[in-house]
Amino acid sequence: MARSERKFGVVLTYVNIFLNTFVMLIYTPFILKYLGQSEYGLYALAMSILTYLALLDFGFGNAIVVLTSKYIINNERKSQEVLYSTVFTSYLFISFLSVIGMVVFYYLSDTIFAKSMSESEVGIFKILILILAFNIAISIPGNMFRTILTAYEKFIFINGLSIIRALSIPLLTIVAIFFEYRTIAMIASVTIVNLLFLFVQYVYFRKHVSISVGFGQFDVKVFKLAFSYSIFVFIATIVDQVNWNFGQLVVGAYRGTSEVAVYSIALLFNTTFIMLSTAVSNVLLPKVSKMISDGATDNDLSLEMIKIGRLQSYIVLLVLFGFALFGKVFVVFWAGKEYEDAYYLTLIIMVPLSIPLMQNLGLSILKAKNKFVFRAMSSLIMSFFTILMSLLLTNEYGYWGVAISISITFFLLNGVIMNVYYKYIGLNILSFWKQISIVILVMLSVFFLFFMYIQLIEIDSIFKLVFNIPIFIFIVFVTLYLCVMNEYEKGIIKSITNKTFF
Repeated sequence: MARSERKFGVVLTYVNIFLNTFVMLIYTPFILKYLGQSEYGLYALAMSILTYLALLDFGFGNAIVVLTSKYIINNERKSQEVLYSTVFTSYLFISFLSVIGMVVFYYLSDTIFAKSMSESEVGIFKILILILAFNIAISIPGNMFRTILTAYEKFIFINGLSIIRALSIPLLTIVAIFFEYRTIAMIASVTIVNLLFLFVQYVYFRKHVSISVGFGQFDVKVFKLAFSYSIFVFIATIVDQVNWNFGQLVVGAYRGTSEVAVYSIALLFNTTFIMLSTAVSNVLLPKVSKMISDGATDNDLSLEMIKIGRLQSYIVLLVLFGFALFGKVFVVFWAGKEYEDAYYLTLIIMVPLSIPLMQNLGLSILKAKNKFVFRAMSSLIMSFFTILMSLLLTNEYGYWGVAISISITFFLLNGVIMNVYYKYIGLNILSFWKQISIVILVMLSVFFLFFMYIQLIEIDSIFKLVFNIPIFIFIVFVTLYLCVMNEYEKGIIKSITNKTFF
C-alpha cells in the first residue's frame, strides 16, 4: 500500500508541478499586464513574506516525519499522540509570537521602504501585512496535519489536494484583480484558499489517521527529542529564506518595486526548477527513514542515492540546458522586453543550484540519520556571506548583486563542502559523480549541437519557439535512452509507455 502511495505520489507530484508550470505560463503574463511592473512587484514582495511559513515551522515537520515513521514500525500510537500534542502546542506559541512580529513589521514598514516606495504603495503594503499576519497565524498549527499525512505516506490525497489548490488560487486571483484594491483582494483570496484547504486536511486526518491531538498538552522530554531532529533542519530553512526571500526585501528596500518584479520572475523560474527535481526525494524521506531503522548500510544508501540521482539528473539537466537555449526568447515573448534580465538572473542562480538538486536524496539521508548538523551549520555560515555580499552589492548593482551572491555561496556550499561531507559519512560520492558525469557529457553534446542549429534558424517567433522545444526534448530523450539509461531506467519508461498506450 505504501509503495503504491509512493508511486502514485510521485506521478501526482509531477502532474502538480506541470500543472503549476502551465498555470504560471498563462497566469503570470495576465497578472503582469493588468497590474503593471510596480504593482506586481508589490504583490511579489507580499507573497515572499508568506513563504516565511516554512521558517516558522522551526523544522518540527521533519521531526514528525522521521519519528512517526519509527513509531509506525513499532506500533506506538501513544507516542504519536504525545508527539503531536507537544508539537501542536509549540506551534500555537509560535503562532502567537509571529503575530506580534508582523505587528512590529507593520509599524516599521514606513521607515524600511520610505526611500524606495511611494506613500500609497507603503499604505497598501501595510494592509497586506495585516492579512498575511492572519494567514500565518492559522497556517502554522494547521500545516501540522499535512505533515502527519506525509509521514503516513498519504501522497495521493496530499498531491491531489495540491492540484486542486494550484487551480483554485489563480482563478480567484484573476477574479480579485478586477476589484478596486486589486493587490489586497488577491492576497485575501490566497488567504481564503489556504484556510479552506487546511480545514480539508484536518478532516482527512481525523478520518484516516484518527490520533488524538491534545490542546495545551506539552511533554518536555518529547519536545527535546523532536527539537534534536528539527533544530538543524530549522537552521537550513533559515538559509533557504535568506537565499530565496531576503533578496527580494533587499532589492525592494534599495531599488523599489520595479526591480523586485524582474527579480521575482527569475525566482519563479528557479522555484519551478526546484519543484521538478525534488518531487522524488520528498516522497522518499519516509522510505529512507524506515531503511535506516531497519539497518540499511552506507552502501545500500549510496546505491539508493545514485539510483535517484540519475533519475533527477535527467530532469535537472534537461530543464537547465533547455532554459539556456530557449529561455531568453521565451521570457521576452512571455513577460515583455523589460523582463529580459530575468533570463540572465535565472541562469546565474540555476547553474550552481543544479548540483544540490541532483543530490537531494543525500539531504533526506542526513535527515533520516539525524546527521543534518553539518549541513545546517555550513549553510548558516555561508548565509552570512550571502547577506553581506547582497547588502554590499545591491545598492550599486541592484538585483545582479543578489543573484551573484547566491550563486557563489550555492557553489561553495553544495558543490564543494557537502560533497566532501557525504564522502566523510560513508556515502560513495565518487561513484555518484562518475554516474552523473556520463549524463552531463551526453547532455552537453546535445546542447552544443542544438545551440549551433538555433544560430542558423534564429528563433524570432512563438511558432518557432513552440515547434523547436519539443524537438529538443525528443532528441534528448532518445539520446539518453540509447546511450545512457540502464535497464532499471528503461524499465520505468517501458512501464509508463505500456500503461499509457496499451
